[in-house]
Amino acid sequence: MTLIMLPGASALGQSITQLTAQEETLAEKVTNPVAPLLRVTAEDAYSPSLWNTPGEENQAEGLLAVPFTAFATPNLARIKIFFDTSSSDGTHGVSELQIFDVMLLGRNRETFAVGITSLLRPETSNHRDTLAPGPALAAVIKSGKWKYGLFNQNFLSNTFAQTQLQPVLSRGLGKKWSAEIGDAQYTYDWKKHRVTSLPLSGQLNRILTLAYQDIHLFFRAQYNLKNESGSDKWTLTAGFSLIMHHQQ
Repeated sequence: MTLIMLPGASALGQSITQLTAQEETLAEKVTNPVAPLLRVTAEDAYSPSLWNTPGEENQAEGLLAVPFTAFATPNLARIKIFFDTSSSDGTHGVSELQIFDVMLLGRNRETFAVGITSLLRPETSNHRDTLAPGPALAAVIKSGKWKYGLFNQNFLSNTFAQTQLQPVLSRGLGKKWSAEIGDAQYTYDWKKHRVTSLPLSGQLNRILTLAYQDIHLFFRAQYNLKNESGSDKWTLTAGFSLIMHHQQ
């Protein structure tokens, strides 16, 4: 009887060890744009050069992501605000506000999301108030240390119509580090009938834990391959997130 139980206990131990080894680290979770993490993010994006326009630009961004449950289905709500601290035309202030709410589907290594997103641009000298809602879709799949997928947002109104496609490609580098493409928004403008942004970027993530508080530090370098007059050419972004809690 003892001989029979020993192999069984050994197999069970191996199964538990494999399960633990496959558990996703926080450094890997932060590379998923629709991960159910409660977090507050602040970042600064500096563009030292623009396409066909002299000068430079700097933009501060703030983000609040809140996971919650509605109708027995997990959801993720996110608010992102863009504040221009300097621009080539001399303007500054809040330039854009993005809000989305998506239902999270799938399990284990697959995350699917479907919901609605919306963009609000306050009135400026260049344009009037703009409210552009639209559908949002995401699919993120984890394979070993790699993660890949797509996150799609659509902003549609009479005066503004854009489709943004964010590719997801990342790799975990241990419990505290990960590398990814980052927030690279490939943009098609339906009013201009052309692609207006085609970024090539890379981002490095580091997780710190101070007094039981998880902190996500990141740095991203991005180059816009699309020569769109007045748009950013190079952009260097640094920021951090305070992660209140995280669940598998």
